[in-house]
Amino acid sequence: MTRLAPGDRLDLLVGLGNGFDVSKSGEAPLLIGGGVGLPPLYRLCEDLTAQCKAVQVIMGFNTKSEIFYRQEFEALGAKVLVTTADGTAGQKGLVTDGMAGLAYSYFYACGPLPMLRAIEGVAQTGGQYSFEERMGCGFGACMGCTCQTRQGPRRVCREGPVLLREDVVW
Repeated sequence: MTRLAPGDRLDLLVGLGNGFDVSKSGEAPLLIGGGVGLPPLYRLCEDLTAQCKAVQVIMGFNTKSEIFYRQEFEALGAKVLVTTADGTAGQKGLVTDGMAGLAYSYFYACGPLPMLRAIEGVAQTGGQYSFEERMGCGFGACMGCTCQTRQGPRRVCREGPVLLREDVVW
């Protein structure tokens, strides 16, 4: 790609799966991200703050040196809480610890599976999970990225990566 000139065409397979549905957010959505789960939430935060929503963000990291995107989320007008497992920055603990006592209308979460599973145990509203899953083929043939839902198995690469909280079977 470094050899491409402006205007060169690429033949790409993109746009598989789905994204977050912002129509369900309510007035005070909560975005919960763990590590590399934060970049997809940044774009979502842009959309929600453009709609004048009172966005709260909980960012989870292992340690202070891993923190990124805090200032970018704050620049959008989001209220940000950082949690670190070792307590070197923000609130010591996990993102679920940061959720305690927060009032929010709906949640959106993206991060590792153990984090998503833990959120399911404490969430107080409807929400959407964006699954980080290894994908063998990336277009639905291998079934390697399957997640169990109330409607049967769903492929993260095709019917996901975003699934509704009420659909996921943990």
